[in-house]
Amino acid sequence: MLKLRKQSRGSKRRGITDIISTMLLMGITVAGATTLTYFVNDSFISGNLATASSLDTATKSIKLLGYDTRDSTTLLQISNLDNEFDSKLCGGTCSVINSDKIPSNGGSEFIIIKIKNNSINSVFLENIQLNNVHHSWDIQTSGATLNTLQDISSGGNYPHDGMFSIISDSSTVQSITNEIKSGETVNLLIKLGDDDSDILLNKGIRVFLNIGSISLVEFLIESGNAR
Repeated sequence: MLKLRKQSRGSKRRGITDIISTMLLMGITVAGATTLTYFVNDSFISGNLATASSLDTATKSIKLLGYDTRDSTTLLQISNLDNEFDSKLCGGTCSVINSDKIPSNGGSEFIIIKIKNNSINSVFLENIQLNNVHHSWDIQTSGATLNTLQDISSGGNYPHDGMFSIISDSSTVQSITNEIKSGETVNLLIKLGDDDSDILLNKGIRVFLNIGSISLVEFLIESGNAR
């Protein structure tokens, strides 16, 4: 009888041990799944474009070749893009007072970005975000020669405040559409608008290009500099 009791106690202990082992395994599994979920979600919440870009090859095909955000009379070798020597890129404070005017007449200032489409397909630039402020393509610049010597109201032609135009490389003729063809290099001429805060020199500007793909194309440029 004594022997049978010892076997019964041993069986109970083994049963309890099995339960504890199962609970530990379940705990480890839940903890691992929670950790994985945190890192996956965090990568998207924090805007980890490197992770998102791996899902969409179109975002890898847009290459930044140069930019110019200086207080200068010539931006990226395009003459008469005249940003005033005011130690800032003037946005809303100039746009509200002198809407659509050129900088020399007190209007908001310009940023120009040179990119190349290395994709085998055309892309359509739906909008550009500067520090999370949207700028849309200005259809009124379609096919027109760039003219920044006069205000738009006086015969000038350039993007209105808060908008952009696309200029073929080595040309001053603005594109007819927002299409950037395969292998094409273009300049994106952006005029700051009402929603843009004034940007002091030597400050970072986050640029997002919306080409209609899963994720945005991101660049980081510096105000007051050229590359």
